[in-house]
Amino acid sequence: MQISQLDPTQTDRFGSTHALHYPLPDGRQVVLLSGVVSVDLQSPGWVNENAATGWFFDALTLDLALPAGLLNEGQSFNIDEAVPYLSLNAVSGFSNVGWGVNSFGVASNQAVSKSVQLQAELTVSRSGEILQRVAYHLTLIGRQS
Repeated sequence: MQISQLDPTQTDRFGSTHALHYPLPDGRQVVLLSGVVSVDLQSPGWVNENAATGWFFDALTLDLALPAGLLNEGQSFNIDEAVPYLSLNAVSGFSNVGWGVNSFGVASNQAVSKSVQLQAELTVSRSGEILQRVAYHLTLIGRQS
């Protein structure tokens, strides 16, 4: 599933968003992005009580907008270092309990201009669980070019 902060039809999926940037003495910038995003990952058991047991996995790509004022028109942000974090924020279900964020990371350390991509693998128990929201925090260090 792909969710973008830049897509006007998906802005209501993002809540409690925060973004800031500040310069370092060596000319690089620190960028901090955090918030909560509605993913509504439903296991097959939510609609089919005879669904197979085990785990249901899904890939998540979040396009997170860079802070306003970070870049001038035509500039990009070259990522030197990235420290992402993604965690469970809201869950529900009715049988065998199980939710997870199995992995997460920044899609690439290339130059970005409007947003940065955070990729993750999510999982829920197949027997009837829903992962409703995840929380993210992303710290970037890089240079404007």
